[in-house]
Amino acid sequence: MVSTAPSELKTKNSKLKTSRGGEAAFTLLELSLVLLILVLALTFALPRLRDPSSQDLKSHMQRLATTFRFLREEAVLNGRTYTLNYDLDQQRYWITGEDSPDDLPGAAQDELGLLAKPVVLPKTIAFSDIVFATMGKLTQGQMFTKFYPDGEVDTTVIHMDNGQQAATLVALPLTGQVELVDGYRDLEFSKQ
Repeated sequence: MVSTAPSELKTKNSKLKTSRGGEAAFTLLELSLVLLILVLALTFALPRLRDPSSQDLKSHMQRLATTFRFLREEAVLNGRTYTLNYDLDQQRYWITGEDSPDDLPGAAQDELGLLAKPVVLPKTIAFSDIVFATMGKLTQGQMFTKFYPDGEVDTTVIHMDNGQQAATLVALPLTGQVELVDGYRDLEFSKQ
């Protein structure tokens, strides 16, 4: 009978690492990699957990910009005029078509789909004001932006804020392009 010592039982393919005292342990490289992964995960997760109203502001401004682009494309494609209505007193907006009465939010939803669904802003964010080239800066009441079949859009600047941060949406009239800007950007329109 041949006796073998515990050190002789290890095979060549054994991956078990031992410290000087013979106990299993992690290498410094393995520990460093785990810490690096944790730091990267926290770097991306913490800013989103800190201030949800900041994320709400960004997402609603992006949704509004998408609505602008969508309405311009639909107006050109369908040869119809669409209206994006705003109610600054109740902090909401909705879409109507040229054949829909303006006082029925959501009447265009059947034709345009989910993007035409009326939107009520959450309590954490609000319209600061809306600026039109023809009417100036408005801070209360109802107003609208028209999207025409030739691709033209009423010049509109929308400011939203969450009490700490602001964001600006600018709709250019001839091209219908929409620009989103962090912060409150005050624009002046030339009178012709």
